[in-house]
Amino acid sequence: MLINQPCCPRTGNSSTLMQKRKTIPSALLFTLLIFLQLSGYAQSNPGTITGHIQSEEGQPLVGINVGLEGTSYGAATNHQGQFIIKHVPAGNYQLAISGVGYEAKKQPIAVQAGEKTVVNYQLNSQTSELSEVVVKAGRQQAFTSINKIDVPLRDMPITTSAVSLKTMEQRGVDDLGEAMKNTTGVRANNTYGGFQDFTIRGFNNFVLLVDGVRDERHNISESAPSTNLANVERIEVLKGPASVLFGHSALGGIINIVRKQPTNVFKTNFSASYGSFNTRRIRAGAGGPISKKLRYRVDFGISDSEGYRQSATNTNNAYLALEYTPSTKDYFLLTLGANKDQYATDTGIPMLAGGVVAPGMNVNTRYNDPADFLKHTRYDFQLRYVRQLSANLRLSNHLSYSYDNINYVSTEELTFNESKDSLHRSYPFYFNHLTKPLQNQLELTANFNTGSISQKVLVGYSLSILDRKTYDGSPDGSFFGPGNLATIAVVNPVLNQGYLGYTDKRCRATDETVHGLYVQDWLQLTDKLKALIGLRYDIFSGTYYRNVVDKDRKVISEGQQTTIPSQALTYRLGLVYQPIQPLSIYGSFSTYFKPSRRFTTKATFDPETGYQGEVGSRVVLSSKMTASASFYYMRKDNQVESLAGGEYKRVGSAESKGFELELVGSPLAGLDFTAGYTFTDAHYLPHSNGDANAVAGNQATMAPKNMGNVWVNYEIQQTALKGLSLGAGANYMSQTFADSDNSYALPAYSVVDATIGYRIRQVSLHLNVNNVLNEKYFNNVIITNQFYPGATRNYLLSVRYSL
Repeated sequence: MLINQPCCPRTGNSSTLMQKRKTIPSALLFTLLIFLQLSGYAQSNPGTITGHIQSEEGQPLVGINVGLEGTSYGAATNHQGQFIIKHVPAGNYQLAISGVGYEAKKQPIAVQAGEKTVVNYQLNSQTSELSEVVVKAGRQQAFTSINKIDVPLRDMPITTSAVSLKTMEQRGVDDLGEAMKNTTGVRANNTYGGFQDFTIRGFNNFVLLVDGVRDERHNISESAPSTNLANVERIEVLKGPASVLFGHSALGGIINIVRKQPTNVFKTNFSASYGSFNTRRIRAGAGGPISKKLRYRVDFGISDSEGYRQSATNTNNAYLALEYTPSTKDYFLLTLGANKDQYATDTGIPMLAGGVVAPGMNVNTRYNDPADFLKHTRYDFQLRYVRQLSANLRLSNHLSYSYDNINYVSTEELTFNESKDSLHRSYPFYFNHLTKPLQNQLELTANFNTGSISQKVLVGYSLSILDRKTYDGSPDGSFFGPGNLATIAVVNPVLNQGYLGYTDKRCRATDETVHGLYVQDWLQLTDKLKALIGLRYDIFSGTYYRNVVDKDRKVISEGQQTTIPSQALTYRLGLVYQPIQPLSIYGSFSTYFKPSRRFTTKATFDPETGYQGEVGSRVVLSSKMTASASFYYMRKDNQVESLAGGEYKRVGSAESKGFELELVGSPLAGLDFTAGYTFTDAHYLPHSNGDANAVAGNQATMAPKNMGNVWVNYEIQQTALKGLSLGAGANYMSQTFADSDNSYALPAYSVVDATIGYRIRQVSLHLNVNNVLNEKYFNNVIITNQFYPGATRNYLLSVRYSL
């Protein structure tokens, strides 16, 4: 039985990734450095704002937010109540000061070129409402926020997590799966060398967004490759179903990748890294104003590694964002992204019954054919326009289009012979996905009062048109040559068994159109009671067929078309109660549906449906520390599982119940802390019609019952050691079953990571050591019994410059 298998295939002539390792042209680096220098010279004679904040009793206040509204310039007061904001361009600003439990202040301020502006303030105690100031990155607005409306998180009945750029840099991560290690309730799965998917709260039904735009690949194939994180500002996670805002298929949650945005002032960054497995990385970016109305951001990222077990990766991406504000009421944001990546595919280590390693097998050996590969090329375009119709009425439109090409060839199934001393490459597989989604979101947001009730209403219409062609081979007859279906020794294997060729046999087409109408209403019923109501109606139509093609992809025989229409009404309800200023208690209920794309020669399958109920609390422990807890119950019906040969079977319903705890913040200057724990009991249920369900009661696949994470990083702020930083963290994963029969399980494991760094002004040097204790473990699985060993102890040395 094949599980977690990426959807199908084609390619050109195969070649190993190691033979085509890319280098960085000297001319590119020279041009980039000249560009960064010229841009830096353009930002001349900045000023500085410094001062002291104290209480009405004359005591220094720690952790008070001080910022210039509409810019990225801000700071927090230290233990002496002092703050300093450097490199501020000359001009007139609005200075905003706020902190939990104190009355907020705003005041105009003028910054002179090359001069220091000193301001001292006294804040009065305030107990009626939480004061809040948001210092935005230049003119970056929260368009990609998972709320979609301008409401503080404390007033929303939802559970969220976020991974900041700062945390990603501290941990030295370079891909999405590694970044999610710091997210409570999320299990990252990286399989086949480069395919990523995620289990959230026990279910793998999630939606991936890029700047608020759906990545449909994960909803068709359940997994897809993602490039390196050179252009990423942060990663947001919304737990539970949210189809009211983002459409179908989000039961476990939503992951939103937020890319870097243009800023009002010049910013630049450059980093270079080298580490274990001959890992090399270079990142560079810059952004700032072109004129008073036009701003830009550009980023480049190159990552190259031979990889643990020779599972090599090479990722290359570029990104450009342009922000244009022709008037105070109009806003345009254009983003263009491109990546060209290549991975050496990895089929893991086949295990014996009970998850036992075969005698003599070296888990550090990759048993794939050396010619196997995964290639990924992607171009994406987004255009956002916002019109402020009035002070309380805003219209926005978000248009996006992408072209995604995934080429995959792998000898992906390994079968033991009877004596267990050799392996048969029993299922070579290839495919070429060509995916071209066109999407548009039109939304109107209104703020108004109904009597004493304040409301924020969002009304929207979304359109998604998906064109996907998959070229692949038939179950037999696609591969040829002496390397086809080869047998290799377990001990000291000869991996290259001769030429392995392949040819196209089929074209599988997916044509889908989805219309969505939705409305969300946030109500402030009293100072302490808020509510959220959402409703969405989706009209889904999918047409699927398989044509027989020749080696040039010309149609030989047309297959029968299967049309699967579905319509669904989903909703969410929530209440927030705030008995005291820093505490929010909330409850919510949401429904979910996922259209069926699965069919066999005999039948199609009904859409998945489900719901979630949740209660939780969020408490602001200080101006820099937040704790949250949530208890949830989720259920999904009409679940389908993949079988070998592209077939499927019903596995009925499943439920997940559990709780999450999370603590995040910076309680002291220079100290960053995040910790989380998740308990999840996700298992299959008996069939509701009384038929026997062989897997009823079994734990859901890739759904560990216990997960924990912690990360602490401290940078010394004073003394001769100022700038020295130390960090450490750990991740725990309990036993995880690989299939619905629970016949194979990944054992529980814990991994410890550490870092040490030193910063002098804008330059820093960091050393990351991952898997410090050299834990031997398996972190993922394919085809039920093929386990992926986790990487042994490894290091990464990075030097960074930022302005």
